[in-house]
Amino acid sequence: MKVFPWSICPARTQSGYRLGIVFSTGASSNMACPNTVCLSTDSLNTTYLSTTCLNTARHHPAVGKGDKSIMSNVATQTIVYLALLFLGYGFKQLGIFRTEDAGFLKSVILYITMPAAAVNGLKALELQPSFLWCFLIGFATCSILMAVGMFASRKASASDKLLFLFSFNSFNVGNFAIPFLNGLISDNGFAALCLFDISVAIFLYGIDYSVAESRKGQGGGFSPKLLLKKLFCSPITDAYLIMLLLAALHLRLPSPILKLAEVAGNANAFLAMLSIGILFELSLDKKSLRTLLKFFSLRYVTVLLIAGAVLLFVPFPPDIRQAVCVLLMAPVASVAPLLTVNAGGDGGNAAQANSLSILIGIVMMTVVYGII
Repeated sequence: MKVFPWSICPARTQSGYRLGIVFSTGASSNMACPNTVCLSTDSLNTTYLSTTCLNTARHHPAVGKGDKSIMSNVATQTIVYLALLFLGYGFKQLGIFRTEDAGFLKSVILYITMPAAAVNGLKALELQPSFLWCFLIGFATCSILMAVGMFASRKASASDKLLFLFSFNSFNVGNFAIPFLNGLISDNGFAALCLFDISVAIFLYGIDYSVAESRKGQGGGFSPKLLLKKLFCSPITDAYLIMLLLAALHLRLPSPILKLAEVAGNANAFLAMLSIGILFELSLDKKSLRTLLKFFSLRYVTVLLIAGAVLLFVPFPPDIRQAVCVLLMAPVASVAPLLTVNAGGDGGNAAQANSLSILIGIVMMTVVYGII
């Protein structure tokens, strides 16, 4: 049997770079090192000759730091999304778009492009135990933020209490974080966002709703029917669950469906940012400014501490850890103002918080992505 010389070499995969043992064969290949064959798999429980899959080249010195290239891509994506946001806002100010037009775009996003983006992002999903942790971390994060928000607003007006209840512990994952991070995180990182999003939805429509009903004194309490209706009548949640089920059964959708999902999903980021720009409004008085200053300072101090705990104590692969930490900086859920109004709160104040959170979220997600 012929024995080939071997060495350690980074190999390019769909999710980034992988370190593996390579054998020189004299034949060229598509790996990062020419004339080598890299043997690697995804689990230490299989025939495994490689280390943990890393989501970017900058995590391996043999590939080069890569920081400038990666941060250049992040900066470019940030600028593009800000341009789309202000394009929508500018066209609304010029009368080309109306606020009502965002309703049509929202429907297209909710029923077509967002589920398609989920299918496209999860098409090669391989389930692993860390995904369950992502779900649990999402639920724990919402619980911590809810406790902090309720304590901070205990002496506030009823309207401000509802602002902290629905907005303080929510995240805009499907309509903002996923489009914003498209192409910047690995497939596993994308799956982590989806699991986190499901836990946020359960908390928002279940626990938050129950607390709001109790505060209104209507004795409504927890409503399993409302929770299940909101979850399973949501196209994006249905897409998550279907793709997770297919991954668990080791099944894949037919190629034509995946191609359709890819084409429709690629439009999601553009439409999402444009619709956010159309709905964007910012007009603050001194009282609202003080409330929102308290709101965002407490929110981001808390999520930064949670992100630090994830980095230090949760045994995630680097790509999933990065995705979760960046997601923690995401803006407030876009549905939060509507839930605030339905509970009898000040929709205008909640909408201002939502708009301001978009600008802060873009900055914080970019910074955290660059650091981690």
